[in-house]
Amino acid sequence: MRALGKAASDDDRPLIERVRRGDQDAARTLYERYFDRIYNYVYARLGRAEDAEDLAIDTMTRSLTRLDLFQDQGVAFSSWVYRIAHNATIDHYRRHGKVTLVPLDDATLPQSADPSELAMEQLSNEDLRLALRDLTDEQQQVLILRFFQDLTAAQVAGIMGKSVGAVQALQHRALGSLERALQGRAEN
Repeated sequence: MRALGKAASDDDRPLIERVRRGDQDAARTLYERYFDRIYNYVYARLGRAEDAEDLAIDTMTRSLTRLDLFQDQGVAFSSWVYRIAHNATIDHYRRHGKVTLVPLDDATLPQSADPSELAMEQLSNEDLRLALRDLTDEQQQVLILRFFQDLTAAQVAGIMGKSVGAVQALQHRALGSLERALQGRAEN
């Protein structure tokens, strides 16, 4: 997976300018560049392919038709698009209630020497899905972005509108909460 940091922002800048001038090919390129990432992010939050597809389409349409609102002032276009997706997900929760979240049937965690990540790799997806439901929305979001979208803490900070330190602290608390939830499920 290509990193979404400065390089992606540099790659996006000329396309954004072309879209602002009405270039449909540039709009299509940006749409294709981000659609799968946004779909996977929303799907991990909602767990329903139909809802994820609808929200991903809506997110990409909003981001491309509202480029006049995007200010390239230290925030990558990718972070802006993820924020739109996050807000669309929250709106979906408000309209439809918070339903069963985070089915991770096809998700895999990256190989790592970190013991908590290695332990997570050993879990069945069902155990992980149920344990993730016990986390707060922010904790779910940080874990999905960090481990399933493979973003850096700095990228997640940009998406969530937090400092890198706050994201790292949130990630630490989320992993601790996830570990406790998994232990509780193993004891039952």
